[in-house]
Amino acid sequence: MITQEQLTAMAGCAAYTDQGQRVGGVDYVLVDDTTDRPEWVRITDRASGLGGAFVPLRHAALEDQRLVLPYAVSLIERAPCAALDCGSVLSVAEEQQLFAHYGIRDARDEVNAESGAGWGQMDRASAIREGTAGQEAHVSRLRSAQPGQNR
Repeated sequence: MITQEQLTAMAGCAAYTDQGQRVGGVDYVLVDDTTDRPEWVRITDRASGLGGAFVPLRHAALEDQRLVLPYAVSLIERAPCAALDCGSVLSVAEEQQLFAHYGIRDARDEVNAESGAGWGQMDRASAIREGTAGQEAHVSRLRSAQPGQNR
């Protein structure tokens, strides 16, 4: 997982699969507005036509000024919202679609399922989920953080 401290090092770096295939360049990172953890990265590569795919950072690593992602290029290219005109912040509904696409669970659900307590109690994401009443497409728990900017 990428840490807040590594955001500066991600500025301008290229993203690769763990098999060494270049995916594109880091456009920006979305961090959780409660925990400040980097959650998603937007990757773009105009040469290949990848206009802005969001990829989870949960199992990513920063190695030798390269962002290494544990997903195949074909999976990244098919991700929801992989278009030039997609928004800069993911709504709750879009984030859920991405979790399903990449086959991962929301970290809050994992923590709550494992310990029976928790993260959801102190995280505003649970309130967003409960209080949106069908407005998940317009509410986000994330904010943009440009690599290289400390918060």
